[in-house]
Amino acid sequence: MIREKYITERYSKRLKDPDGQPKLLAYVVDIHYKEYGVRKHYNRNFLIEKYLNKTACLKAAIRDRDKAIPLVLRLSKLQIGEKDTYTVNELFELVPKYFPRTQGTYKKNNKVYKTYIKEKFGEKDIHSIEIIDVQESLEICAERCTQQQVRNVKTDWHRIFQVAIMKDLPVKDITQLIDTPISNKVTEKSVSEQNITQQDFERFCEFMSHYGGYLPWDDKQNYNRDILLWMLKFMRITGLRPQEAKAIHRGDIQFCTIPVVDKTDGHQTGEEEIAIVTIVRSIGSTFTQKLAEKKTKTAQSKRSLPVFDDGVKLIKDILEFSIYDRIFDSYQGQPFTADYVSDYYSRVSRACGIKVYAGLMRKAFSADNYSNGTNPAAIKKMMGHKNENMSVNWYATAADAEVLEAMRNRKYKTK
Repeated sequence: MIREKYITERYSKRLKDPDGQPKLLAYVVDIHYKEYGVRKHYNRNFLIEKYLNKTACLKAAIRDRDKAIPLVLRLSKLQIGEKDTYTVNELFELVPKYFPRTQGTYKKNNKVYKTYIKEKFGEKDIHSIEIIDVQESLEICAERCTQQQVRNVKTDWHRIFQVAIMKDLPVKDITQLIDTPISNKVTEKSVSEQNITQQDFERFCEFMSHYGGYLPWDDKQNYNRDILLWMLKFMRITGLRPQEAKAIHRGDIQFCTIPVVDKTDGHQTGEEEIAIVTIVRSIGSTFTQKLAEKKTKTAQSKRSLPVFDDGVKLIKDILEFSIYDRIFDSYQGQPFTADYVSDYYSRVSRACGIKVYAGLMRKAFSADNYSNGTNPAAIKKMMGHKNENMSVNWYATAADAEVLEAMRNRKYKTK
């Protein structure tokens, strides 16, 4: 006689064992429960003749019982109108409810989900998803994309399983059991991208100032092109992130004079005008809006930058040109979307033959300062980073010409 909960033995009424006892035919998994208040029962028969022996048959029944118990417990708790199971698609649609996301993150996650999960697994019941399914989607992404995108796919799966658990579905978050596959794909940007010389930058700016061939009365096109050009120049001298530059107000810029001191004797020789640019906000998506002013990316991103010499005149020219309090708004008085800015600079770059994009200005700012011997701690503070490694290792890459010069001037130890 077995003593396994919810498992009983079924004997033949006619057949006997060699010892004369009724022959054991099957083990039966039988669990009574209520679904929406209606009494039901889960019943499965495991015939001994289909297994090697009684022990193997009993083990199969035990495995089935252990798998069924969480399911029937879930059904017992169902409220009227509540689903007993969900597909992957249905769970993904519930993610924003349990894990609120900004519009930008929502757009990114949706793109990842549609590309690597939805087509093959979206209509599947979450209970049928196995480790091999999740692993397959990650490996496909790793073949095509960078490591960050592979992590994004895994995050989407992770959220789907988290929602399923919160809905009391009897599943486990199998993403915790999977090692993220390594992507061998490296973006062109991280390998060959270099700082831009002042000469190339000036050539690009000259080309962009005439880009589009807009007629003089095409106010909108002319203004949008020119304000984006001013923003590019502004980012080059300040190293601001594009989203920070788009959030700069007139009140964030103050002009003042500071004394000029002779380094040899310490005496004041005159005064010079500087512009203080204060960064306290950025433009980005929120839970309800695609474009809105919000806090800076990190606490360290709040900072003030002094601008000298030609930069002061540049900022004054920008303030004179701009027609809005938020200096780099579009002709309609709204912030430019990241896609619009990226696309515009990209089109000008292709036409000009010099690759320029908004993020390159920040990278050039760090690289220029580093090559001029600026203290890495100062670069970190100017760029609003948490540590010097980000400022130097990621942004301050060396151009090919700098590597060539370093190799030419390499000194060998003589002893």
